[in-house]
Amino acid sequence: MKKRLNVLCVIVMLVLGYSVFETGYYFTIGLRAGFDAARHEQTVSPEQLDRLSNMRYISVMPDGLDGWKGLFVDSVYNEKSASHIPVTYSSLLVGVDTQSDAKLMWARALLSLLLIALYLCALEQFVRLVVAINRGAIFGWRNVRRLRHIGIALIFSFLCILAVSYIDKWQVEQCLQIRGYHLIVADAVQVTTLIIGLCALVVGEVFAIGLKMKEEQELTI
Repeated sequence: MKKRLNVLCVIVMLVLGYSVFETGYYFTIGLRAGFDAARHEQTVSPEQLDRLSNMRYISVMPDGLDGWKGLFVDSVYNEKSASHIPVTYSSLLVGVDTQSDAKLMWARALLSLLLIALYLCALEQFVRLVVAINRGAIFGWRNVRRLRHIGIALIFSFLCILAVSYIDKWQVEQCLQIRGYHLIVADAVQVTTLIIGLCALVVGEVFAIGLKMKEEQELTI
């Protein structure tokens, strides 16, 4: 039983670690791209600088989903069949000249840093939980607090991602309109983080109820 639990805990740690790595990786790429552009400002053309600084990842949805024509509003060339085939786009990487609002830029940067900190906090609490379980201290108030901290950290990380996605969506909407599509945030937001956070809170409350019942039984004896 303990071996199976350890395997599951390792899998969860790898998933949380990957989330931290992915967030930090893309954040580092953005910083490095900005520093490189500033360092090579004399050799890089203004068009290339604009293209680099205005790169945005967006999620889109067709305006009308009324049957086959409403879903496939575009087409791409299939080289194997030498013909165009119908497609619809769900995500795009575009270079648009968004309005540079200093407040929004700072808010986005702070939310990204807060997201990394929340992921690290959840990962730390989970490691402490696994160590305690392996030492035989399964049902205790410390583990309840750890589960609550994990749940709260993951829920707030989901809210950070949601806020960043809405900031990006609002900025792009001010200067971009694609015929037949409207912008959404569904692809950028992972609901899995929210579900795991809520599950951690539920398990923590189950532990808390069990501990309270145990304490009440010990007092009545």
